[in-house]
Amino acid sequence: MMQRSIINFLTDVSGEEVQKVSTLVDTANDTIDRYFGIVTTFDVLICRGSWEMEVQIISRRKEASDGSIYSDTKFVGMTDYRLQEIVIRYDIAKYGHYLHELIHGVISKSHTHQLREGLAWYFTLKLTEDYRYVRPSYPSWVDEMYVYPIKRLAEIVGEEFLKDFAIGRASLDHETLPKDVQELFLPEEIFYAEKRHRK
Repeated sequence: MMQRSIINFLTDVSGEEVQKVSTLVDTANDTIDRYFGIVTTFDVLICRGSWEMEVQIISRRKEASDGSIYSDTKFVGMTDYRLQEIVIRYDIAKYGHYLHELIHGVISKSHTHQLREGLAWYFTLKLTEDYRYVRPSYPSWVDEMYVYPIKRLAEIVGEEFLKDFAIGRASLDHETLPKDVQELFLPEEIFYAEKRHRK
């Protein structure tokens, strides 16, 4: 049996809430295991309310040594690759938030930040296609910046290859890909500078 995530509660919760969170994490992990053949071993930290989530975001910004940006799309959940932790704001998180962050936990750390983000959004949307009501909401710029380029990549390399690529079991020469897809492979600072320049 594969080692699964350890769930730690940073807030007071009832036994019923513990059970609900455990079920959401287990269900998301089962979905990921069936699709990718692996599950994350990242710890899952559960907090409640905007203040507790903000504390987690601020503390990680200070500690981040790789320049990672925690964008405002992640105020319900975020994944810290360096500490191998997933933080989820329990009071407003839907199943899709758990799924999205746990997918982040299986994506190869060797990918750029924006490539991981695009892959996580793409697979979250793919795995919730028949259950749209459980999807996390997100701003429209996420489609433009991340989802559409990954969809193009999937059309080029195929779904099975993209799954293997996402988790680090396959590699590709990104130099031959369309420009919008190539940009996902750029260093983070250059990627975001390019996007700001176009606005």
